Amino acid sequence: MAKRKRLSPNRLANLKRDFAGLKSIADYAPIKKEFEVVQIQPIEDALDTLLTEEAQLEAQLAALRDRIADKGYDLVQKMNGAAQQIIAQYGDDSPELQAIGRKRKSDRAVGRRGKSGGSGGENGDSDTPTG
Repeated sequence: MAKRKRLSPNRLANLKRDFAGLKSIADYAPIKKEFEVVQIQPIEDALDTLLTEEAQLEAQLAALRDRIADKGYDLVQKMNGAAQQIIAQYGDDSPELQAIGRKRKSDRAVGRRGKSGGSGGENGDSDTPTG
């Protein structure tokens, strides 16, 4: 069976509106029995059931994602605490700190920051030509 593209919510709403209009036609009597209201109604009912089930599953998925976010945050907090404990026990330049994915003190870049005004010139505009 070929996978069909899902109808947009607007298209579904229009179809439901149109079906309600079809049901209001008192003397509707199609030649082909498959197009009678009683043949179409179970399809609309099944679609409504599926849309309700989808909404429930989406709510469950959103709740699950919230729980995952909470547990992820809890894990971050615990790992930060564990890193502090490793620093307290082994020091900030220990291989144990590196074992949990943190940088050892000796691996951090050390150096002086450059002067904020650049090099040369009284006003810091050494890159502009003079003359």
